[in-house]
Amino acid sequence: MDNEMCPYHLQQLKQNPSLLTEAANFTSVSSQYHLVTSQTLDEVARGINKVAGTKLSFEGTHQYMRDIQVFKQLNVDGYSKSGVFENAKTAKSYLDNATQGQLDTLTKKLNGTGQEIDWLRWKNGQFRSLIEKSKLLGEEMTNAPGVDGITLNRFDGKTISRTTIKAAESKKGLGTNVNDILKALKNRTLNPTDTVAGIEGTDEALHKALTRNIEKASQNGDIDYATRLKEARAHLKIQELNHTEGVKQSTNRLKDKIMKGQGHSTVTFQEVSKKTCQGAVIGAAVGLTVSSVTHYLKYKNGEISEKEAFQEVGRDTLKGALVGGAIATVSVFLPGGILGFIAGIAVGMYINKTLTNLLDEVFGKGSYAEILHASGYVYGMTISLADIIKRIEKDEIKIQTNENKSKAKSRKTNQNLNEFEFLMKGKI
Repeated sequence: MDNEMCPYHLQQLKQNPSLLTEAANFTSVSSQYHLVTSQTLDEVARGINKVAGTKLSFEGTHQYMRDIQVFKQLNVDGYSKSGVFENAKTAKSYLDNATQGQLDTLTKKLNGTGQEIDWLRWKNGQFRSLIEKSKLLGEEMTNAPGVDGITLNRFDGKTISRTTIKAAESKKGLGTNVNDILKALKNRTLNPTDTVAGIEGTDEALHKALTRNIEKASQNGDIDYATRLKEARAHLKIQELNHTEGVKQSTNRLKDKIMKGQGHSTVTFQEVSKKTCQGAVIGAAVGLTVSSVTHYLKYKNGEISEKEAFQEVGRDTLKGALVGGAIATVSVFLPGGILGFIAGIAVGMYINKTLTNLLDEVFGKGSYAEILHASGYVYGMTISLADIIKRIEKDEIKIQTNENKSKAKSRKTNQNLNEFEFLMKGKI
C-alpha cells in the first residue's frame, strides 16, 4: 500500500489529472484535522525532548499562531482605517500612548476578536471542513450587523449557516451579549435559525431572556416580535466555546504581547527563527504519499466511506509528519509557502521519492509538479532551518557582490562617457 498503486488507480490518475489535486486537498485537510485534534505533535515533542534533551513545545506554537491570527483580524477589521495593527511597532506605540477610552475599546476588541478567531479555528478544525469552509466577515464587511461569521459549502459556495460571536469577561458582559442578541432579533439582523457562539452560560441566560421577553412582547401586543422570539427559542443554535476566565487570560496575554512589541499580524522569518532557537515546534510538513492518494481514489470510487478515507489519510500522513524545532530535517513553511491555516497550524506538503517516481510514470517526468503548481500548491523536500539561513546569507552576499559589480560598471561607463565627450569636444 505504501509503495505500490494498483493499475486501475494509476489509469484513473492518468485519465483525470485533476484527481491528483483533489487528493492533495483531501490529504491537507485530513492531516491538519488530525494534527489539531490528536496529541500527535505533543507525543513527538516529548519523545524528542527525552532523547535530545531539548524543550520542544507544541502548545506554545499553537498559541503563537492563534495570536497572530487575532492581530491580523484586528488589522483588517476593527483597526483597518487607523492601521494600529499594521505591525508590532505601531501596535506597541498605540498602547503606550492610548487614553483610558482607547484602552477600554481595545480591551473589548481583543475580547471579541479573540473569540472570533477561536470560533474560526474550531469550525475549520472539524471533520466537516472537508465539505464546508468558514470565514469571518470583518474584512469584507466591517461591523456587519448581527452576523460575524458564515459557513459555506466548499463546492457550490452557498451559505450553510450564519453566526454571531460574543465574548465577555464577566456576568455583566454576558448580560450585555444577551441584550444585543435580542435587539438583533428584533431588528431582523439576526435570524431565529442562525447560530450564536458565546461563552459558558450563554445558552441558559439566553433561554431565560427569550422566555421572559416572549411573555413581555405578548402582553404588550407585539405579536410579531413574540413570534420571532418563539422561533429563536426553538431554532437558534447556541455554541459555548469559552468562559469568562478564558477570555480574560486571552486578552491579558495579547495586551502583554503588544506591550513587549510582539503584536505581530503576520508570520515573520525573524520570529520563526527566534521561536526555533527557543525550542518551539513551528509547524509540520505533511507528506503526500502513495497511500494517501490511493485512499482518496478508493473513496472517490465508493470503495470506502468518506469518514474511513478521512481517518486513514490523516493517520497515514502523520506517520511521516516532520516537526519543527531543533531538528536537522524540518521544513518551515512561511506565507507564500503555506498550504493552509486550518485551526491555525502552518502545514506544508512534501512529496517523497516513491511518489515522485510513480507520478513521473503516470504524467511524464515533472508534469505532476505543474499540475499541483497550477492548483496553487507549494510543496518541497525537507530542508533544515540552518540551511535556509545559510542560503539566505549566501544570497545576500551574492546580491551585494552583484550590486558592487554594478556600481563599478556604472562608474566605468560614466568614465567612458566623460572621455567620449572630451574627445568629441576636442574634434569640434
